Amino acid sequence: MNKATAALAALLLLEGLTAGAQSASGASIWSGVFSAAQAQRGNDAYQASCSGCHGSDLHATNPEAVDLIGPAIRNKWNGKTLQDRFETIRDTMPPGNANTLGDNTYMDILAFILQSNEFPAGNQELLPETAKLIVFVQKP
Repeated sequence: MNKATAALAALLLLEGLTAGAQSASGASIWSGVFSAAQAQRGNDAYQASCSGCHGSDLHATNPEAVDLIGPAIRNKWNGKTLQDRFETIRDTMPPGNANTLGDNTYMDILAFILQSNEFPAGNQELLPETAKLIVFVQKP
């Protein structure tokens, strides 16, 4: 490999790493990545489909369910993308009936869980495409 080829390869690698870092940073979870209307729809869907086990206030009423509010869930979700959280919820809930609510409803439920954990609403809906880029991080 000559010097010009090596330099070009290094430049392309650096450019790829920089672009990846910019994409990975995406929107901040603290900048309002879901809308209030979406969280309200999520509350409605949650109460209908999730509250029987996870409680109407997101504190589990079933010993096999987990709380979806408070420090324990925030610690468990910390560092994961919202896409990871969406897929986990969609692919496992409701038990024995997973992936039956539709992607939009699962996204709405995720927005409700975020709002319940004091993440701010914004002007845009949370979508699977944007959820890939948003990492769950605790308040600084």
